[in-house]
Amino acid sequence: MRILIVDDEVAAIKDLQMVVHSVLPSDPIDTADNVRLAMDLCAENEYDVIFLDINMPHKDGLTVAKEIKAIRPMANIVMVTAYPQYALDAFKIFASGYILKPAMVEDVREVLNNLRNPVAEETKGLYVQCFGTFEVFYDGQPMKFKRSKAKEMFAYLIDRTGASVTNGELRAILWDDDAEDSDKQRNYLTQIARDLRQTLEEKGLEGVFVQSRNAYSVIPERIPCDYYFAMKKDSKAMAKFDGEYMSQYSWAEMRLGYLNELLSREF
Repeated sequence: MRILIVDDEVAAIKDLQMVVHSVLPSDPIDTADNVRLAMDLCAENEYDVIFLDINMPHKDGLTVAKEIKAIRPMANIVMVTAYPQYALDAFKIFASGYILKPAMVEDVREVLNNLRNPVAEETKGLYVQCFGTFEVFYDGQPMKFKRSKAKEMFAYLIDRTGASVTNGELRAILWDDDAEDSDKQRNYLTQIARDLRQTLEEKGLEGVFVQSRNAYSVIPERIPCDYYFAMKKDSKAMAKFDGEYMSQYSWAEMRLGYLNELLSREF
């Protein structure tokens, strides 16, 4: 995520920069202490988030925000002000939010977690998204699975964080506890597992999926995943949690309660 902070007060820039850095320690942050520099930077760079002070000399921040939107319509503009009465004006220009001075870590994390325009993940290789809907990406593009059940199987194995899952448990999960203990169901599960393995192998990901005679698992250390990162207290991953986890799967609700409790304590 690339960030720009615009404020005519250098001290205010440093304060906000420190807070944003504590939330996103590895993301680049540019700064501008005047409107002309801010517009030049926006013309040259595609910023994901722009923190913009409302009370700017010569030209107010709301006007600057409209000008930025004209050249960078997908930029998330967060208005920064010491006066809460400006909040309504901020939303009238379709800002992604506003924060009050002095900025607090909790406020910055909250606004970054609720951006109006999504920020694309710039990742190479495999990346798994569990927060929100479950999605699997390779080089930033969604991976295509031959069967939806193969994707769901992968999701459940990731949820189990490396623990072995038996054939019987998987059949109960994939078919809502109605899977019959029959040769037909067991053969279908074998086919789904084969499809999953082939999909991963096509991307050179042979070491991700493990299959034994009666059980399956994944190797978490080989899977870049927002859920795994958050469990390691990575602040950037934790900020992505918006109260949803693999939302297309009903069985994921069992994990959601745990995540809500754990991550709410950290925020």
